[in-house]
Amino acid sequence: MYLTKKKYWPILLIIDLFGNILFFWKRFKSQPSRPKKILFIRLEHIGDMIMSTPVFETWKKNNPDCEVHVLCRTLTEPLIKNNPNVDKIIVFDSEWMLKRQDDKKQDKSKIIKVLQKEKYDIVFEMHGDPRNIMLANKLRTYTIGYSCRGLGFLLNKIIEYESDKQMIKQNLELIRPFCKDIYETTKIYSDNKANNDCSKLMKKYRLIKGKFIIINPKSGRAEKDLTNDEVWQSIKKYPTFKIIITGSQSERPNNDQYAKKNIINICGQTDLLALAELVKNAKLVIGPDTGIMHIAKAAGTTFKCIYKTTNSKVWGYD
Repeated sequence: MYLTKKKYWPILLIIDLFGNILFFWKRFKSQPSRPKKILFIRLEHIGDMIMSTPVFETWKKNNPDCEVHVLCRTLTEPLIKNNPNVDKIIVFDSEWMLKRQDDKKQDKSKIIKVLQKEKYDIVFEMHGDPRNIMLANKLRTYTIGYSCRGLGFLLNKIIEYESDKQMIKQNLELIRPFCKDIYETTKIYSDNKANNDCSKLMKKYRLIKGKFIIINPKSGRAEKDLTNDEVWQSIKKYPTFKIIITGSQSERPNNDQYAKKNIINICGQTDLLALAELVKNAKLVIGPDTGIMHIAKAAGTTFKCIYKTTNSKVWGYD
């Protein structure tokens, strides 16, 4: 019914019941037929952003005169900063997407004022997060999104969320009525700095294109991570290749245990675009369902994703 823990279902059901009565009028607002400026709210993770790039491309190629803005986190901004299908990026590090207490949170009231000044014709909420929906509602414009986690009554148009549908295809359902031609390929646009940073790293560790394998043990969620045994088993399968261990700076101490003669721990040594360039040069990428798998897909590099708690039909690729 809802994509939340079952214990929340009764309260969400009650809220939605009364909300649909109070906000029934939202369903009668006319949908703009030729929007000139739109906003996509994409405040989630690396994989979510990469799997949204086909939406941006599809929209822009079908509506070239429409200005496309994306609201995203600092974490994912590099993934679209060079994207020709995105005209403007607005960064918002919401308190509900930051895990650590010392992470820098932004004032929601300030970002709402910034967004209101843009006077969007349509706002697309891409996650079905009630907090995002409430933010979108503050913009006082036509909103389209999912009701899969509640508060769908604040949307002007609800798109059905199919829990077993491949995520790119699901994302594209948001904009399908506005687009004749559909593009489903994920893309990351790099730059000279990323190329240079990658070249320096490859030179430092004497890496040759197609002659090294990347293993990314962690995902940010313990239940998805590779176990130590799974990492060692993967390493043993490729005795003739250099192995590069990737991850965030905070994961470096854990991943030091794998560092040996032919195994190099570079956790925290690259930004996202430099990592994407490194992935492009790798023979293979191995890891759990996390951002680097989606980077590998966009880069055209072979990858082996070990799915545990996530659905490969939804978060994987055909």
